[in-house]
Amino acid sequence: MRELFLILSLLLPPSSQPLVVQQNNQVIDCQAEGRPVIVGNGSETGIVVQGKTGVIIQNCTVKGFDLGLLVADSSDVIVRNSDFSGNHVDDNSILDLGGWAPKGGMMFHNVTNSVIQNVTARGNVQGIQIVQGGNNTLRGSDASNNRGWGIRLLNSTGNRVEDNVASYNNRSCPEWGRNAGCESAGIVLVNSDNTTVVGNTANFSGDGIYQGNTPDRASHNNAFYWNTLNDNVANGIEATFSHDNRFIGNELQRNNYAFWLGYASWALVSGNYTNDNRVMDCRAEHSNNIVVEDNTFADCPQ
Repeated sequence: MRELFLILSLLLPPSSQPLVVQQNNQVIDCQAEGRPVIVGNGSETGIVVQGKTGVIIQNCTVKGFDLGLLVADSSDVIVRNSDFSGNHVDDNSILDLGGWAPKGGMMFHNVTNSVIQNVTARGNVQGIQIVQGGNNTLRGSDASNNRGWGIRLLNSTGNRVEDNVASYNNRSCPEWGRNAGCESAGIVLVNSDNTTVVGNTANFSGDGIYQGNTPDRASHNNAFYWNTLNDNVANGIEATFSHDNRFIGNELQRNNYAFWLGYASWALVSGNYTNDNRVMDCRAEHSNNIVVEDNTFADCPQ
């Protein structure tokens, strides 16, 4: 089936017209509709789903737009087997972790009870974003090689991020230089509580997982299980100002810090494997009630 899709992509001319979904329960199958590739001119949004329920987007390649896909004010949407690479990209400045940034690969905005599966979003400024959404699942996708964030959850709660790859998400800025991190990360959580982040790989980025950075942007009661977070510029996991988070069974090698838990409280750090981190395996300045057990390091000093 994949071979047939590649052959059709070569034979059929790309479409240049953005696509707007018109009704509920509509299936948009770009391959079946004869336009497997939609190419923009550097502006607009490639596919828009606004105020709909039950929509399925599949087998689409969307590139060359300001934003590849926007799903907004919708529910019970499935986006699968599609590629939103090569849309808006910029570099050489510091990103605002909590800012409105509707650019790059794809965005869910105010979307609930929906699924993103087997999506590729590479070579953008952001890969995949969930903003003000709840009870969504993002699984089996590739959000690597972006110049900012691979995956960002902003002001969202109760979502699940599982078995994705979000590596080589790095950024440059005048303050710190080329590929210096500059607030980039594989996976970012901003004011996003009750999130499960399990089985993901986020290597060679600014941070592997970046959660928090100010008290009003912290994310609480989250579970980070069995993620691989190696070779990042700054931290494997940063979770500042947060409370009631659980970090269990993760691998964190060759970062500056494996864990940075400044001002955190009531965290469980258990069964994690760390090795050869450049500064320290775990640091938790001004923290309280941090439980550290059964890791390859013995303590997480304040």
